[in-house]
Amino acid sequence: MPNVFYGKKNNDKIFLDEKETSHLKVVRKIPGEEINVITGDGFVYTAIIDSIKKKETILSIKNKTSVMENFTPYLSIYFGMSKWDRTQILLEKLVELRVNEFNVYFGDKSEIKYINLEKFQRTIIEASKQTIYASIPIINMIKFEQIPQENTIVLDFVDNKRTFKDFIKYRDENQKINIVIGPDAGFSKQEKEFFFDNNYLIINLGKAILRFETAAIYAVSAINYEFNRLYQN
Repeated sequence: MPNVFYGKKNNDKIFLDEKETSHLKVVRKIPGEEINVITGDGFVYTAIIDSIKKKETILSIKNKTSVMENFTPYLSIYFGMSKWDRTQILLEKLVELRVNEFNVYFGDKSEIKYINLEKFQRTIIEASKQTIYASIPIINMIKFEQIPQENTIVLDFVDNKRTFKDFIKYRDENQKINIVIGPDAGFSKQEKEFFFDNNYLIINLGKAILRFETAAIYAVSAINYEFNRLYQN
């Protein structure tokens, strides 16, 4: 695993928080050494360690390399709040697959309600570090009714006749795609009616019963393949 750290940039300095400082100590880095850092702005920074304190590390930027990855189409995932073990898998794998944005909502069948996004953000950052995704995906907490209708597909309706292959065949790579999945317990009757009544595009992924994170990974992987998305610069 590459030793890439996450910090916050301020002019020509980068600051590592307490958790990143602990990681720095684990790998036995000392002042004067160089490390690679991402801050979420599309660059990988080479920085020199100025000082390592108990809860903070201060770095001086030596140089930077642009790794602005222009993945198209832009992919945004909308998913219902679910148990953390399943949610963590979803976030980690979709960061690896270069999803651009996450949006989490409290669904009718959500068995847990998160108050803040701290765990989500930390997981996204850790996955971005491991895969060196310098444009760290954003995450928002929204209401179910805020899920957009335009450029949106809703997954997990096995009785619908529109297939994912039918959908992807007529897409342009420059069109944003919003992918909606329910929580791990699925959509409620009222939520399904909301999608039908508001003319959302509902996609059938086949006869297999997929976990919510598997459905999202499957859909993103298919889009990546169709548009050679991971080969783009």
